[in-house]
Amino acid sequence: MPTTQDFEYLLECKNVIGVDYDESENEVRVFVSQKEPPSSLEDKDDVEKRIHEVGDADITVDVVDAGYGEERQGFDPLATLEVVPEAAAGRNDRHRPIPAGVSESNAELTAGTGGPYPARVADDADSDAVWSDAAEPGDLVRLSNNHVYARSNEADPGEPIRQPAPRDDGGPDDAVGDLVGYVPIADGVRVDVAARSVDRERESDRYYELDPEWPTGVRRDGYGQLRGETVTKTGRTTGVTSATVEATSASVDVEFGPEQGTVTLRDQLITGYMSEGGDSGSPVFLEDGQLVGLLFAGSAQQTICNRIGNVERELGVEILLEEPDDGNGGGDDDEDDRDVSVYTTSFETDLEVDLEGATLELESVTFDDRLLPGTTVPATVVVEASEPGAYWLEVDGERRTLEVEPDDRDRSVEVEVQIPDRADGSVTLSVRGGPVE
Repeated sequence: MPTTQDFEYLLECKNVIGVDYDESENEVRVFVSQKEPPSSLEDKDDVEKRIHEVGDADITVDVVDAGYGEERQGFDPLATLEVVPEAAAGRNDRHRPIPAGVSESNAELTAGTGGPYPARVADDADSDAVWSDAAEPGDLVRLSNNHVYARSNEADPGEPIRQPAPRDDGGPDDAVGDLVGYVPIADGVRVDVAARSVDRERESDRYYELDPEWPTGVRRDGYGQLRGETVTKTGRTTGVTSATVEATSASVDVEFGPEQGTVTLRDQLITGYMSEGGDSGSPVFLEDGQLVGLLFAGSAQQTICNRIGNVERELGVEILLEEPDDGNGGGDDDEDDRDVSVYTTSFETDLEVDLEGATLELESVTFDDRLLPGTTVPATVVVEASEPGAYWLEVDGERRTLEVEPDDRDRSVEVEVQIPDRADGSVTLSVRGGPVE
C-alpha cells in the first residue's frame, strides 16, 4: 500500500503546502495556500491529474484550503523574529514555579511557549540530535520547538531561555535555563524540537489551565486512528483551545525564514485552527489527557503538531508523567496543590531483576506476535507482589496502578510494545514497578 511519502511529489504543485494519505479511506488530502479552479491550473499543478497520471485512479482526492489567499511555499512556524500577538491573560506573567503553556523563548527571539516537562535525557539515545556537553543522561529538561529555543539551528548551546519571553517583557533576570539540545531542522525531519536545562525548584510539572491530572499518559503509537478525534492545547497566545484532527501522517512544507528557507517535515498531525503566532511549543492532548503532540506551525485554518512519540525518539528523551520524587528538589505549585500518590521504586530494569527486598517482582514478559521493526506488539507482563495492596507498574513509560488481593499475589497485565522503525537485532523493554505509598 502507498504511504504519504509516495505523494510528496504533489508538493511541487502550485499552492500545495501539505499532503496526507489515509490508507483506511484510500484518500489523499491536499492542503493548499489558496484554492483555484482546475480550469486556471496547468496540468502539472492539477493534483487530481497528477495522481491519476501515475496510475492511482481509484484514490479519492480532498483539497483543503489553508486560508492564506495567496500563493505560498509553506505553512508558518508560530514563533518568529517578527512581532507576535498579545498573550492570553496570565500567560505573559513571570511564573515561578513554571508550568507548561506560558510565555518562553530564546533571549534573541520574540515569544513562544514552554512545552512538556519533565523529560529525561536517555542514556542510550539513538538519534541525530545535537546535545551540549553540559547535558548528561538522566538530566531533566523542558521541551519546546527548535525554532523557539534554538532559533532554527542558529543558536549556540548555552544560549539563555527566558520566562516570560522578550516580547512579554522578559529580561536578563528572567533567564530560566540554557539551550542544551535540539534536533536540527532539515528536509525530511519529523520534529521541530529543542530542550533547555532546568532548576527543579523553579519548575512545575503542571500544564497551565488544564486538568491537574493531565498528562494521563504519553501517546507513542496508534496515530493513524486519530483522524476525527478532538485534541486540546495550552499555549501562550490563544490559551486553551481545541480542534479536530484532519491528518495523521502529513508531509508539510514550512517557511522557516531566510536562513533555513522552506523545509519539508514528515509524519505530522494536522488539526483545525487552534493556534496563532507565539503558540509554538504548546503541548497537545487527547480528550482523555494523553499527551499526543508538540505544536509548531499552522495557518489561519490549520495547526500542525509533531507526533510526541517522534519527539521522544528523535531528540532522545523520555517524557515523564510527573517530576520524579527522588529527593533532588522540585517546586510546589502554590496556585493548586496537586494530590498525587508517592511512588517508591522497588525495581527498574531492562528485564533483569536482581534486587534485595523487592516488594514487586517481575515474573515474565510474553509477546503475542512477531517482533518486527515499526510494529506495535501485544505483550503480557506477569508480576508477583510480596503482600496485598496497591502497586504501580510502568512498561516503556506507560504507568498504571494494580490492586493485589491477599489470595492472588500474581498479576497479569496486558500491554502494547512499540518496536522502533530502526530496531536492529534486539529491542530493550523498560519495566519498572513498586508499591504505592
